[in-house]
Amino acid sequence: MKPVICFEPLYSDRAPGEKIAHIARLGFQYVEFWGWRDKDIPAILEACDKYHVTVANFSGHRGGSPVSENTHQLLLQDLAEAVTVAQTLGCHILMMLTNALNEDGSVTDSFEQIPECEKYENTIMALYKALDSTPEGINLVLEPLNTLVDHPGYFLKDIATASSLIRDIGSQRLKILCDLYHLGVMGNDLEQVITDFLPDIGYFHVADFPGRHEPGSGSADWTSLLTLIKDSGYTGYVGFEYFPEKDADESLLKIKKLWESI
Repeated sequence: MKPVICFEPLYSDRAPGEKIAHIARLGFQYVEFWGWRDKDIPAILEACDKYHVTVANFSGHRGGSPVSENTHQLLLQDLAEAVTVAQTLGCHILMMLTNALNEDGSVTDSFEQIPECEKYENTIMALYKALDSTPEGINLVLEPLNTLVDHPGYFLKDIATASSLIRDIGSQRLKILCDLYHLGVMGNDLEQVITDFLPDIGYFHVADFPGRHEPGSGSADWTSLLTLIKDSGYTGYVGFEYFPEKDADESLLKIKKLWESI
């Protein structure tokens, strides 16, 4: 497995290139972020080259919602531009959502007028289009989010539906982004999630709950959960996407210690 640090919520007073440098100095080789449009991509590339860091993942679209067919063209345009950025950065995974989000994380439109079954079919259609328009070297990961705290109105709120979508499409280039924070907030048994759905999972996200802070700040047993993932044969990325409770450096050192213990 490979630990990834999402630099977006860390070091708010620093530019992405500086964040990457600092994360690398603390011993991490992989980073991720959310949207790319507000980033200095050449500076990120320069920092990654200088510090031997790889961008593992970022958002494939900030506009367009798979649940609404009327927005699919916007989605595909946004995705095409993200693919170009991914190729520049040497990134091979892009995150997909069923509903576009605002800058504060709220759902842009829940499309309440669209029946749930139609949202499902529209999402299938959008993901087929996305795969068809994305080159072979880029994989997509679809993320369920919690609707109880962070994203009310979001369509894909459970991993069973995510698994159904993935299996209906049947592409090895499309997997689930399993965010254990979001699923924990929704009340899932995380050990059962890992055991039942690992074949459909292409990426993990980690943050403790409640609070969405670093592991060890909440109620989850991360040593057991990460050990289970590792022992189950997963060899991909585990992204630490969290808001530090206090000091970012201290939180990263805790993550490093946790990772070395599994």
